[in-house]
Formats: sequence, C-alpha cells, structure tokens
Amino acid sequence: MRDLPLRTVTGLGFGAVVLLASFTPWQVFGPILVVAGAIAGWELFGLRRAGLAALGQLVVLVLGLAALWWLRVLTDVIGKPPGFSVPLVLAVILPTWAADVAAYLVGSAIGKRKLAPRLSPGKTWEGTIAGFIAAGLTAILIASVDVLPSGVAFAILVGPVALGGDLLESWVKRRAGVKDSGTLLPGHGGMLDRIDSLLAVSILGFALYAPGCCMAALG
Repeated sequence: MRDLPLRTVTGLGFGAVVLLASFTPWQVFGPILVVAGAIAGWELFGLRRAGLAALGQLVVLVLGLAALWWLRVLTDVIGKPPGFSVPLVLAVILPTWAADVAAYLVGSAIGKRKLAPRLSPGKTWEGTIAGFIAAGLTAILIASVDVLPSGVAFAILVGPVALGGDLLESWVKRRAGVKDSGTLLPGHGGMLDRIDSLLAVSILGFALYAPGCCMAALG
C-alpha cells in the first residue's frame, strides 16, 4: 500500500470531476463522455497489438459510454422515476467505486490467494470478495432509498460484472505487453484503467434499469 497516498489524491480528484459531471445536463454530459472516450480510445489504439482482445475492449468502450449517456438522458428527458432523487448514472458509478476501493484496501491488507496471477497479479480472492460485498451493499442501499426497479438483480451482478470489465482490460494489457493503458492518472494509470469496470457495469445498469425506469416514469 505504499502508493496509497498518491492513489488517494488522484482518485479523489478524478472522483470529484466525475460527480460534478454526473449532475450536469445531458447536453453537457455528452461532450464530457466524448472527451473521456477519445482519451480511452487513444490509449486503446496504443494497445492494438493485443488483437481480438483489444477489439473486444473497443466494443465494451463504445457500448459502455453509450449506456452512461442514455442513463443520463433518461433522468433529464424522460424524468426521474417516482422516488428517485439522483441521476441514474450514479446508480452504476457508486457501486463500481465501492467495489474498486474495497477490493484494493482488503486485497492490499490481507490478500494472500491470487485470483488470476497470470492475468492480473495484484488481484486476490480476499479483495475480490470484499469488492463484491461492497458493491452489492451499495447497490442495495441506492435501490432501496430511491426505489429502483431490478435493484436486487443489479446488486447481485454488479461485483462480478465489474471484475469482468477489469479482467478484460488486464487481458488486453498483458497481450500488448504493458502494465498500464497510460499515465494520465498517477497511481491509477490511464483513463481506460480507471473506467474499465464502469464501462461493463454501465451496460448492465442500462439493461436492468432503463426499461423499468421508463415504464415507471411514463406510466
């Protein structure tokens, strides 16, 4: 955990920007996503020698960014579902962050059993389980406070899906022979390193939340 202070400062700064962006109107949120996607896409272009793995990551990048944008549009254009008080994008962002923080802290402190040593040497079973629990509890809390449809299903799936997004990017980096996708965020790597889990979770969140929220808001 020697890099914890650096990771903390960078993470807090990045988190503040993301939270502020989440509350902007969808017309502003869209261009912000375009900028983030362009940075991540450029990083991914640098990993193109990963071949099909990089292509798979590109698909997740495009779909994930589109899902985030549509979740923001649902909040602004269709309207919040009854009882829902915050932008829908936070319903996918906050559980993803909870998983990431819990997995890092627990894995660094007590993690011993490696989850996927060849693919992602830093991940442990202890950290992964802690991340699943933290993500699930955060999702349940948000769903219960804001009466989100499909909240239980999302809470069960969010941890594994976040891990899947992370491992996909790890696979791309291993095939490309690099440690990080970039150097934009000290202690975290590149933009793609920071949003890999969120992209996958956003797709899940859109698939589960959007239909029910549309029906609740319109009906």
